[in-house]
Amino acid sequence: MDVASISAAVAAISVVVGVIFAIFQMRNAARTRHTGLIIQLNPALRVTMSELIEYISKIWNLEFKDYEEYQEKYGDPLSDKALHTITGYNDGLGYLLYKQLIDIETIEYILSGSSTVVWEKLKPIIEGMRKQYNMPKLFEWFEYLYKEIQRREQRLQQTQQ
Repeated sequence: MDVASISAAVAAISVVVGVIFAIFQMRNAARTRHTGLIIQLNPALRVTMSELIEYISKIWNLEFKDYEEYQEKYGDPLSDKALHTITGYNDGLGYLLYKQLIDIETIEYILSGSSTVVWEKLKPIIEGMRKQYNMPKLFEWFEYLYKEIQRREQRLQQTQQ
């Protein structure tokens, strides 16, 4: 093979590699725009860290055995700002996780494991609301997030053994 042939082959390979790189860059930019759009359209995802801490603290301090006791003590869950902010935020994160627009390690870093504790605390309320309002998918992405965190923890435990 002569120098001209090698030069032409290198140029052709460079063009192919450049096109592949450009395709990956465009896909990444589209994913970034898509994620940004979801965050802009979902006000529950635009919560400050101080609000999250405040509302999680309020939820942790709730004392109830079941949905009925919650309603007796605290009233209709639809009027509880802390409950709706935290469930909406986690629901939004769960959806982003499902769409693979965020990874579970990032969520764990942001929330330091509070999603698991909050889900376990609010599960009876969410299930009660699902029944009462005939909305079986209410906060389904929050539940998805919880299950994915549980799966991740199980995998981590298995690799440590």
